Amino acid sequence: MKKNLLRLFFALVLAGILYLFFAQLKLPEAVVPTLAEDCAEVPEMTLSHAKNFGVNRCGEFRILWVKNGTADSLRWLLRDSLSPKNVPQNLAELPVVEIPAKRIAILSSTYLGYLTALGVENRVGVIDVKKYIANPEFYARVDSLKIVEAGEGMAMSAEAIYESRSDVIFAFSMGESIHDAFPKLARLKMSVVLTSEWTENSPLSKAEWLKFFGLIVGKETLAESLFNDKVKRYEDLRAKLDSLLQNEKRPVVMTGTPSSGTWYASPGKSFMANLIHDAGGEYLWHEDSSVASFSLPFEKAFADAQKAEMWLNPGAAKNMQEIYARDSRVERLPVWKSREIYEYDLRKGPEGGIDFYESAVVKPDSLLLDVAKMLHPAYFKSIPSKWYRKLSNI
Repeated sequence: MKKNLLRLFFALVLAGILYLFFAQLKLPEAVVPTLAEDCAEVPEMTLSHAKNFGVNRCGEFRILWVKNGTADSLRWLLRDSLSPKNVPQNLAELPVVEIPAKRIAILSSTYLGYLTALGVENRVGVIDVKKYIANPEFYARVDSLKIVEAGEGMAMSAEAIYESRSDVIFAFSMGESIHDAFPKLARLKMSVVLTSEWTENSPLSKAEWLKFFGLIVGKETLAESLFNDKVKRYEDLRAKLDSLLQNEKRPVVMTGTPSSGTWYASPGKSFMANLIHDAGGEYLWHEDSSVASFSLPFEKAFADAQKAEMWLNPGAAKNMQEIYARDSRVERLPVWKSREIYEYDLRKGPEGGIDFYESAVVKPDSLLLDVAKMLHPAYFKSIPSKWYRKLSNI
């Protein structure tokens, strides 16, 4: 009995000592994330040609914005390892993209040119479909199952993209819900970033999207250097052409193809129209003020085309007979009789993917030279074509 009372006494003494000991300790307070005060946004990235993306600085954060054919812009909060934990209240609702992205998914082969130029194409783990890939080395990686095919349109597997645990998913939107990946993936809270480089209206403005991709993959300095070099090469060649052609007539160039009584062509202020002008040509419909789309009745186009001396981009035609099958009236055009018709599918991938869409966007100087060679062959006899080929009759 005495032993039990003695044990109880010492237990109470020990409990008292421990209570006094822990009472003196100051336990750390729980850290509760709070929103920081609003910050004011100011433009940060300097862009000389691109109009459809930009970067703002807001306190210690950077905000990426992209125009998608409307007055409104889509926005993302960019975070890296040095970003503060507390986000300003006015940025709290923005989707977050962690940079630099190490695992990438691309839902268009057009992004591959930018990523290859920046030396990060090996970070791509998911694509849409391999048939559009022109780069043979990259195609081989997909073919050997080292890169996942997620599919396109209605067949796209959001599950495959989710399981890839990609840091960023590059996608696009053209306003067609059946084919657009962006809205589908955004609803699933994936780190999907929309691009609109395809809406830019000049070779240099498209090429400047190198800075967009460079920002996200951690290659900003390289992107800036590459772009500056391309601008210099492009402008030097354009100045040379202006000098050579100052006393010469510019050849008139038409584009597009007929379909069901309508002629679809490049708008007068489009990427192609500006490229033709810079290469020393006169675009047939240069007075048109549109940027995104342009069409006119076949009869009007036929009348205008009597002045054309060269025909570019006749709607993915393999030969002249394919164009003739669309509308036989084209055989009465002067340019048909001279056979000055060119398509940009000279370089293709294993399944027919067109390299023009992959690499020409990041090589504006080479593209300018390719078009100038067609328009003014006398000045560029020894230079082989890179993307364009002259269509055969059959």
